[in-house]
Amino acid sequence: MEQRISPYQCHLFVCAKTRGGEQKSCGDEGTPDLKAAIKSEIKNRGWKGIVRVSDSGCLGVCASGPNIMIYPQQIWFSGVTPGDLPKIIQIVENIVRREA
Repeated sequence: MEQRISPYQCHLFVCAKTRGGEQKSCGDEGTPDLKAAIKSEIKNRGWKGIVRVSDSGCLGVCASGPNIMIYPQQIWFSGVTPGDLPKIIQIVENIVRREA
C-alpha cells in the first residue's frame, strides 16, 4: 500500500446514489446535472488539478438530498438545487484563494 497526500485543495463529493424512484435519493433528484455544472465551472475557472469533483455513493441522508460534501474542509450541503451552485462555487473560490 502506498500513502500519499492529496494534490487537491478541496474535493467535492456529489452523491449519485439512485434508488430507481422507490424512495427519495440524490441520484434521482438531478445530481448528474449538478455535478456536470460544477465540473464545467471548475474547468472554466482554471481550477482543474487543484479542485476535484467526484461521485459518491450513499451519504446516509437521502431524504435531505441532493447532498454535496467538500473535503477536507468538512462542508456539507443538503437539498442542493441548481440555484445553489453559485454559493457553492463561491465557497470553493474562497478555499482556493486561502490555500494559494
